[in-house]
Amino acid sequence: MSVEELVRVIASECGRDEAEILRLVEDKQRELGGLITPEGAAHVVANELGVNLLSTLSRTEDTEIEKLVPGMKSVSVVGRIRRIYGVREFSRKDGTTGRVGSMILADATGSIRVVFWGRDTEKLQKLEEGMVVRLRNAYTKADLNGEPEVHVGSSTVVVAEPPDVDPSAFPEDEAVEKSIAELQDGEQSVNVLCKVLRVYELREFRREDGSTGRVLSMRVGDTTGRARLVLWGENASLGAELSEGDVLRVVKGYVKQRMGEKELHVGRYGKVVLCPEEAERLAEVSEQVERKSIAELQEGEEAEVRGAIVSMSDELKVFERGDGRGVVVNAVVDDGTGNIRAAFYDKQAETLLNIPLERMLSEDVDAELEKRADEILGREVVVRGRVRRSDFTGRNELVVTDIDLHPDPKQEAEMLLRKVKEMKGRKE
Repeated sequence: MSVEELVRVIASECGRDEAEILRLVEDKQRELGGLITPEGAAHVVANELGVNLLSTLSRTEDTEIEKLVPGMKSVSVVGRIRRIYGVREFSRKDGTTGRVGSMILADATGSIRVVFWGRDTEKLQKLEEGMVVRLRNAYTKADLNGEPEVHVGSSTVVVAEPPDVDPSAFPEDEAVEKSIAELQDGEQSVNVLCKVLRVYELREFRREDGSTGRVLSMRVGDTTGRARLVLWGENASLGAELSEGDVLRVVKGYVKQRMGEKELHVGRYGKVVLCPEEAERLAEVSEQVERKSIAELQEGEEAEVRGAIVSMSDELKVFERGDGRGVVVNAVVDDGTGNIRAAFYDKQAETLLNIPLERMLSEDVDAELEKRADEILGREVVVRGRVRRSDFTGRNELVVTDIDLHPDPKQEAEMLLRKVKEMKGRKE
């Protein structure tokens, strides 16, 4: 490779002008008495500037952020810095002190957290929000939620404003405003304006490292659909300030798909802002869903069903998930037009069984479960939920989001009367 090509590579890696690098190469050749070639002097200069030409010249191309997964080695990625969180110190188990810093990097395909450890945090302190940077020879790991993040090691080269990159190719907006219907699994850094339809209880859980976390979930909606909103850490504390009917904006959330339902998560890099001034935009949004017979249910829809519990599992299943452990119990609901298996998770299981969730997670409640089955079988209930196709049975089942064990006969009669009038009106 010619000295001109070497100079171009070095300049690109360390973010300096080619003319400056060429001067350094010429100075180095003179310093060594002309005993090495210009190409050899370029290698010496590269080494002094922290550029490993051997690995640089054999490296792979830049990888788009959306294609990054945990466990990748020698990754090259380029993007714009959206936010820098600075450097903080922490105590290790052995009593020593460590340092860690992080930033959010984004390209046209998504955004990702970049982590700097120990002495490498010095590289972070030279960067600024809004810069376009390239990371060479980095690696990826999974964060606490299983999402990929980029880690900077001692051999990682951080190049600010690389000259071969067009800055206009990288987004400057902090996040994209989307409706619930537009959300896709795996998306990050999205803004959503939504209405709180139901707030569930704040929960604490223990991580594998022994630390304690907090999570709060709620049901939210807009004019296009419904979703589960999950708040982690400090954001979970906002639950005390929220009530049904509040309008809020999720800022820099990320999307997951779980059991066929969209989940919008807000972690350490996102936030939730109350927006009472936007209430009129979502005034018509409510949790009310259409009452249907079981025979009418279609995969993917939300519906309300009135029927009787005709069977209930004698086994309570406890399972692991990202925010700790959960429980589920299955029952069969029949309304005369057909029957469907209904899955009751966590708080819905607690309501159905009348057993506190904490006890279901920590104690043997089989005897109480059997007794409750005798009490509940044959009882008429109203359940609301989402219809999904079971991979195991190949049939539709209902994931329950709400249950009324004591439906008001007067309200049921009024609803039935309205439905009869609607049907009569359509015939006329």
